[in-house]
Amino acid sequence: MSAPDPVRVVADAYVRELARHEPDAALALGLEARPLPDLSPEWLVAKYELQGSTLADLDAAGSGDEVLRAALRERLERERLLFDTGFTPRLVAPLATPVHAVRYAFEGTTVTSDAAGRAVLAKLEAAPAAVREYIAALRWARDNTARFTGGGVAPVRQLDTLAAQVATWVDTDWFGSLPIADDVDAATRARARAAADETAVALAELVAVLRDELRPVAPTSDAVGDAVYADLAAGMLGARIDLDDTYAYGWSELERLVTEAQELARELGGSGDDAVRSAASLLDVDPRYRLDGVAAIRTWLTQRVGETIDAVAAAFDLPASVRDVECLVSEAATGVVFYSPGAPDGSTPGKVVWTIPSGVPVAATWQEVTSVHHEGVPGHHLQFVLTASYPELHPWQRHLCHIHGYAEGWAHYAEQLADELGLIRDHAERLGLLLGQIWRSVRIVADIGLHTGRPIPPNAFVAQGEWTPELARDLLVDLALVEPALAGFEVDRYLGWPGQALAFKVGARLWNDARTAHRERLGGAFSLRDFHRVALALGPMGLDPLRALLAR
Repeated sequence: MSAPDPVRVVADAYVRELARHEPDAALALGLEARPLPDLSPEWLVAKYELQGSTLADLDAAGSGDEVLRAALRERLERERLLFDTGFTPRLVAPLATPVHAVRYAFEGTTVTSDAAGRAVLAKLEAAPAAVREYIAALRWARDNTARFTGGGVAPVRQLDTLAAQVATWVDTDWFGSLPIADDVDAATRARARAAADETAVALAELVAVLRDELRPVAPTSDAVGDAVYADLAAGMLGARIDLDDTYAYGWSELERLVTEAQELARELGGSGDDAVRSAASLLDVDPRYRLDGVAAIRTWLTQRVGETIDAVAAAFDLPASVRDVECLVSEAATGVVFYSPGAPDGSTPGKVVWTIPSGVPVAATWQEVTSVHHEGVPGHHLQFVLTASYPELHPWQRHLCHIHGYAEGWAHYAEQLADELGLIRDHAERLGLLLGQIWRSVRIVADIGLHTGRPIPPNAFVAQGEWTPELARDLLVDLALVEPALAGFEVDRYLGWPGQALAFKVGARLWNDARTAHRERLGGAFSLRDFHRVALALGPMGLDPLRALLAR
């Protein structure tokens, strides 16, 4: 019998320790998992130390799986960097906090009388403790603020945003509204009710901590500055980038895409000074694209995802598990489409969730098709399923290596790929595609500009030379036709999650560059299917090691 690969031995030990605290790691190894992740400050510090010792073990390991070594090394270094900035300990970014992870654990679940329902109940009963662990972690970060290059308390805007979100969960009894099957007995119903009530108490405690303890000592400026921003962007992307070059690229893309959208809008009947908005108004009421009611939206979403899976077979080797996906509609007031991966052990499927404003169950498909491609197929869902299907990858690669630059870069690349594969069916859907790309271009320039203070160059859209949150919102509303409330939420997200907004177009830029280089090397022997198989078989990793491996 051959000796075990030394790199995989190191990775095995790392994941085994993660499994004691993080359910996904336990499920990746086929072990019994705790109901919810450990959100305590003790685990935050212990994980940082574990990452350091694992890096030392990688240095000491002999030759072995060099792809795994490169991916694991980059991620451990960059996760420690995110900790050093204070971002991870003080995490209060919209949609990305530990308490959001608690809520997401219940999306699409039902308390039933079988083992699956008992697992949901166990999570619900664990939720109050998880929320209080998060509170303890926020207090720990505040008390150790001098340790971090970016401070230990998030800015006031982020604290206020999270407090308002969590207060809404309490006011609407979100955790107490989880569906319960008809055959569930009274005792179980009582346990679920008691757990939901205690979760609401814990969430109210969190709101009080955010508003009364952290807000008085929080910075009022959202900008993190060049040095911290560069570190945060590196952590989000898995790569060091030239911020000046990326900023210029964002502006160049914005001008190109807006011009293309204006020309297409006129072909669709748009007129006047704002042809894009004029065309969009016509499309929103066009019965070919209008959906009324949650049932109609869910039916369309399920059908479109299924049809898309059938259509991408020409460009991918598809495992049967790609069809194991749920399409859900949630009245969550955010108005976005998002993807939630399935459990590593296959016990729950991936979910494509379309959120719509509460009480307004009306949607227009022309503008959301590109979001379905991004979140579903050939975007996030396809990438997650393919990664999980490669048996030669280590469990850490298949299930636990999540990097914004890789995942969001792939999903944004997938939007363009969908068009190449004929999945954009008419000019209306193509306008929706362009608006999505404009949105991601605004993300680049606004994120870099707001956090680093770079001046606004001469351009066709705005005359002022300095960034403000209001200007960023206006660009989203005016150029990408983002609804004003969602645009405000988006800008709050950029301010609370520095560097993450770059992942989409910067990541897609890498995927396109790699594909072009691959085509130039192979010439007539190039195959899109082969490129996707080779590239995705490397597994998720930071953009720096991915770029190096794809260039070989």
